[in-house]
Amino acid sequence: MSPLRIARRYATALLRLAQETGEHEQIYQELSWLRRILESSSELRAFLRNPIIRSEQKHAVIHQLFAERVSPLVLQFLLLLVSKRREALLPEIITAYEELYYQYTDRLPVTVRSAVPLEAALQEQLVAALQERTGKTIVPSFVVEPTLLGGIQLQIGDTVIDGTLRHALERLRRQLLERMPARWLRSELSLPTDHEP
Repeated sequence: MSPLRIARRYATALLRLAQETGEHEQIYQELSWLRRILESSSELRAFLRNPIIRSEQKHAVIHQLFAERVSPLVLQFLLLLVSKRREALLPEIITAYEELYYQYTDRLPVTVRSAVPLEAALQEQLVAALQERTGKTIVPSFVVEPTLLGGIQLQIGDTVIDGTLRHALERLRRQLLERMPARWLRSELSLPTDHEP
């Protein structure tokens, strides 16, 4: 079985337990926090991925790091992953849980990229428009990418809606190349000048 399918099975089991206890929102918040911890700590990632370290040692470290910071359900889940030797899949399991959680709560994550930070009022208008259009609760993530030059780019799942200046300039360049006479595109030919005899 592929790692992604394994991760989804564990995430599905965790979400079912969280639904039964009414903790799905809290578990989502805690897993999001865990993701940030993992992304910021290469030492923790290396520790979890190291197959040489015994499960007992990993259990002790997880207790020490997280027992006071996460719910008993998440703590038990982390210990279960270690016991099953699946702790290296934790980032993939968190991603799978988020996807399932969004489906369960009718939410839609959207990444909004812009060349400069968007004002709060504009962010709110954009989120409101997307919610009205999709009928879902939008979970926005605003990212600044100066290379976009201007405008905004929306990413919803695998779909990208590109309204950036960079994209518009690239589209214009392609259109000009398509309409340009073929003889102008040949490198061996040069454009005529007024100075030729």
